[in-house]
Amino acid sequence: MTRRDRPDADLVAAARGGDRRAFAVLVERHYGVLLATCRRATGDGELAADAAQEAVVTALVGLDRLRDPERFAAWLIGIGLNLCRRALQERARWARADSADTPAPGPGPPEAAEAAQIAERLRAAIAALPAGQRAAVALFHLGGLSHAEVAGRLGTRPGAVKTRLHKARGALRRELVDVHREELPMPTAVAMSVADVRRPTDRPERHIVVLEEVGGDRRLPIWIGMPEALSLVAALEEVELPRPGPYHFAQALLAAAGGALREVRVSRLADSVFYAVAVLADGSEVDARPSDALTLALVTGAPITVEPAVLEASEHFARERPGLAAEASGPADSASVLADEVRTRLAELAREVAELNEPPAES
Repeated sequence: MTRRDRPDADLVAAARGGDRRAFAVLVERHYGVLLATCRRATGDGELAADAAQEAVVTALVGLDRLRDPERFAAWLIGIGLNLCRRALQERARWARADSADTPAPGPGPPEAAEAAQIAERLRAAIAALPAGQRAAVALFHLGGLSHAEVAGRLGTRPGAVKTRLHKARGALRRELVDVHREELPMPTAVAMSVADVRRPTDRPERHIVVLEEVGGDRRLPIWIGMPEALSLVAALEEVELPRPGPYHFAQALLAAAGGALREVRVSRLADSVFYAVAVLADGSEVDARPSDALTLALVTGAPITVEPAVLEASEHFARERPGLAAEASGPADSASVLADEVRTRLAELAREVAELNEPPAES
């Protein structure tokens, strides 16, 4: 498995262990969504680009503080949003001062230091590095080049590049220790529900489960297989099954073991693939396909949430693939139609079983 195929948690672990190419892959994977989020937050392309770039550096120096490696994307975007808010506040403060045409009354030195724009701190910290270290940081951490590629650009040896990076990271950590110690807010997962399971009329071999924001208007389509779609439909439309299915069995097994499903969370969208976790009552998480996790949530009544980064990535994906977006919202058979088909098929199977169990007629 190449670095690009590895999940975020594995890449975070590798980056913490010194594999900074792994960090570059993380940044490459999520930078598009980060930048788009910053643009929406600021309405200013230049300000957004600055915030996104500084969010990457903040994440780099504070990577050891990330509690849940699987939530790297949400953490990175949370950093970006925090930087955007501070940048907008700073700009508004300067605008008020300019409009008054007199120096605006400012906070005292401690408050001013605390409110100082993190972006400026980061730029100043990088600019203060020796030229060789500054170039190595830019090419390796932000440009995503390997040690050998950086060495080729700078006309030195890979070992010397590693030394420069080690010194640069130490200097940045010392300079920004109060910045990355600050508890950066992490976006709250969005509460959602299963709104429908659809089968496009022109592509009947495909099925889409549609999640809908609770109390909001955001929607998330997820393409799933036909067997998984029918299981979801049976749970959503409360189709009566002749025997407990695998999801009811999982529910009973959890209860017998003294556990419970606390939450189902759609956690990641990477390379057009959705990922989910089932969060148990004790806080432990189990990786799952979204279709399985969502069906179990419907059976157990557990809440469903989606990471904000997943919604952002889905919107970005929809813009890149307008055909799929049209398919998700186009003419389709709904969950109720699919549920009627499931009931009909179950009735047919029941008749076939009854016929097989009939005693042979007397001659």
